[in-house]
Amino acid sequence: MHIELRKLKVVPALSQETTCYTAEIWIDGSRAFLASNRGHGAADDFHATGSVTTAEVDAWLAATREPSRIGDSVRAHCLEFEVGDLITRIEETKRLRRQCATRLIVIDGGEVHAYALKGRSAAVVAASVQRRSPGIRIVNGDDAAIDEAVSLMIAAARQEPAG
Repeated sequence: MHIELRKLKVVPALSQETTCYTAEIWIDGSRAFLASNRGHGAADDFHATGSVTTAEVDAWLAATREPSRIGDSVRAHCLEFEVGDLITRIEETKRLRRQCATRLIVIDGGEVHAYALKGRSAAVVAASVQRRSPGIRIVNGDDAAIDEAVSLMIAAARQEPAG
């Protein structure tokens, strides 16, 4: 089952306890649900537009994804958690692409680092950084590297203790 979000609109100004958003959820190439959350801490709203039910999707996700941790509790992965993960990935990808305009983003030893361009071209900064660390991977302009960098950043954020 391939799950993706389309027409995602996040409204940060209305996001209080949860992310305020609207989106279409597509499963295996067909629109399956309209999804939304008003940002006040309630659960996501899913309105079926296809033949797939949330129970079917939840059962598939519980069987194929690692359980989700919320504080000290562990819960089966469900559509709401999957949508949250997809929103995080989409928003982090947008943020990283914006940073590429003013910074050189690299992956070095499984960590993501940024170097300010300060009016220089990304190629000049990249050459300088590569002289010091020849094993780095340049993220700017490389979609696969952007995906990898986002995955690394999300994984690192999940490992940080809540404070």
